[in-house]
Amino acid sequence: MDESIIIGKVIRTLRRERGLSQFVVASRSGINLSYYCKLEGGQANPSIRVIFAVTHALGVSPAQFIELISLEMQYFLISEGASEPA
Repeated sequence: MDESIIIGKVIRTLRRERGLSQFVVASRSGINLSYYCKLEGGQANPSIRVIFAVTHALGVSPAQFIELISLEMQYFLISEGASEPA
């Protein structure tokens, strides 16, 4: 799985857990709504500045965000390995 998809999935999950709209998070982050939607959809590679802005808007630290991405990647790798023939 592409890292951009995992980043988008984590952002979308955090946003939904907080009951926020894409518009609100994009506005709080200072980024264009269209770009934000691409970010959540795994169609954009965010810069460090964008990651810091989005994590701030979502109320998590960049370190927490990276940890969530790491956990999601581990889960994906385990799932992917389980689907391979023995």
